[in-house]
This record gives sequence, structure tokens and C-alpha cells, in this order.
Amino acid sequence: MTATANTNRQMAWYVVRTVPGGQKPRREFSVEQTALDKAGRPRGKGYRIVPNLNHNISAIERSLTENGFDCYMPSEKRLIRDRKHTDLWKVRRFALLVGYVFVRDPHDWRLLEATPGVAGVVKSTDGSPLPIDIMDILAVRAAEADAEVEFDRKSRLARQTLRKNAKTDPRLKMLLGKLDIAGLVSVPLDYQFIAA
Repeated sequence: MTATANTNRQMAWYVVRTVPGGQKPRREFSVEQTALDKAGRPRGKGYRIVPNLNHNISAIERSLTENGFDCYMPSEKRLIRDRKHTDLWKVRRFALLVGYVFVRDPHDWRLLEATPGVAGVVKSTDGSPLPIDIMDILAVRAAEADAEVEFDRKSRLARQTLRKNAKTDPRLKMLLGKLDIAGLVSVPLDYQFIAA
């Protein structure tokens, strides 16, 4: 009987409220060396700090993982128009449940509430953390899978339109060729394009 109680306890999920902006990608900074001048000395300070965003993980997910918590943020992918090349689209990840993240069996409630990006834990009327039924988690995962199917459909349609437009626009054809060589865009030629 204690083995099943421990098994059920290990699958307990709780809901955490996030601060505004906590589900956006976390900005990271890297140091790059600057080019050398003609005399072989570094230009300026010799380095520069370059900000970049990792779009695959949010700030709250990174904070919770760094503190040792298992978390699940339901998300969906969307196609966002590129600012530099308006004919191209980028894939971005957005939270499916804005403002909430699921955490499995927190080992330290005080550390969880002190984690950067956590606004609080959803609690029941008696003040104890409210466990979420696993069937509710599975329903959210089903909604996430539906969003993934819709994204795949939109992505395929955007690739078809891009290939079709590239046939008549030499600038776009050259840009698409460069991205294909770099491995940034992989667009399979469907049977629909061969006929078009």
C-alpha cells in the first residue's frame, strides 16, 4: 500500500503563477573577440558583449530547472514574419497557458516561491498547495498536440508560398538558396511544386 501511495505522490503536479514576461525567452550574453587592426592590435577593448535570445526555453523554465525543479510549460509554435526579410518567416515558441507553469513534486516550497520568475503557487482554500489531476495535464498536452498539428499545416503552407514566390522573384530565389546552403531553411519540394 505504501508503494502505490509513493507512486501517486511522485506524479503530483502543482501550478505556479509566473511574473509578467517570465514565459518569454531569456536573454543571454556572450563575449566575442573584435577584429585586429593593421598593426595586429585589437580594436577598441578587444571584445564586445553580444546579446542573444534562446527561443527554445523561457526564463521561468530555466530558473526552475537551475533550482532543481521538474517543470512543464505548455507551449505552441507560431510563424512570425522576419523583420529583415519580410518574405521569410521565423518559428517562435509561445506559452499556451499564459501566466502558469506546472511543477512536479517540488522538493522545497520556499525555494520554489523564491525562484526568479515565480509570482506564487496556486493554493486551495485552506492555504495548502493545490495538486492538479494527471488527467488535466493530459488534456493540456492534447491541446498542445492540436496546436502542433495546426502549426505544421501553416508551416507547410508558408513553405509552399515561399517556393512559389521564389520562382518569379530572383532576389528571393538567391536568398532562399543561401539559406538552404547554410541549413537554416529546409523546404522539401512537394509534388505540388513540381506541377506549379
